[in-house]
Amino acid sequence: MRRMFGMLLAVLVLAGGSPAGAARNDLETIGAPLAVGDQLIFFYDARPDSTTFLAIRNVSGDEVRVSVLFYGPTFSTPLSRALTLPGGALEIVDVGALRDDRLNAQPGVAIATAVNLGGQPVASRALTGNFTVANLSTGSAFGAAAAARLAYQDDGDLAEIGDVIDGSDNARLQNIRPSSAILAAYYDPRSLAPVADGGNQLVFINFEDDYEPSYGATIGSTTWNLSATRSNGAGINSTSFVATGVTVTDLASVAGVGVNGSAGSITFLAEADTRNLNRLVYFTEALGTFGTGYLLPQVTPR
Repeated sequence: MRRMFGMLLAVLVLAGGSPAGAARNDLETIGAPLAVGDQLIFFYDARPDSTTFLAIRNVSGDEVRVSVLFYGPTFSTPLSRALTLPGGALEIVDVGALRDDRLNAQPGVAIATAVNLGGQPVASRALTGNFTVANLSTGSAFGAAAAARLAYQDDGDLAEIGDVIDGSDNARLQNIRPSSAILAAYYDPRSLAPVADGGNQLVFINFEDDYEPSYGATIGSTTWNLSATRSNGAGINSTSFVATGVTVTDLASVAGVGVNGSAGSITFLAEADTRNLNRLVYFTEALGTFGTGYLLPQVTPR
């Protein structure tokens, strides 16, 4: 059964990626995260006015060991936690409780990877999950699926289950790197909860993979060119925004005060990248106790 699942997953991944004969760069970079993978990426918020829960599930029938690295905004030395998940098991991680274990009270990224007995990251095709961030100031919350990715070989095939993911041609993680993102709709920021209370937030995540001596992440950066419009279609002055590491900001700080006074939308286009860069953009807004949030999708080329 597990082999059949792995074969089906491989077909879905390759069908959603590049056609046969595509260049290696097309195989190693994906514009949107997967649902199940060898590694999961979560946003968390450990500030005093927030609480976060991560759900990590092992979809395989075998026991899987998982290393979870909690990085802050600058991707300095992470807090590390180890989990052991029996086949089919689910683990809930209370991130706020980790403040008692020296996790700084700040937003950041948790990266969960299957590992072997020696603690080395390995291909498993077994991990899936989601996260929920509650805003205690507004009494609202948002969540999203964990961003999953797989390890692949130089020829474009998936790494074999159990292979050590060391950044070599035999096992290297895909990079999640959309070339664009679209915020289809936001409410008038002035009608939302105050920015100081997280009434509207844009969360930018940028990091690079580092495989030496074992898997870790280092700070990355993306320059986004923005084009914003009001709900009536009128354009707002285009601008750019540099997002580095984990950046939690708001609509007006990113797109300018012209976003105030009306609902609207924003399109983001990325400039040049480095090879190992990964990036995600989340949006959340709250009106009273009503909250919403999600990962911004890539714009599909016409």
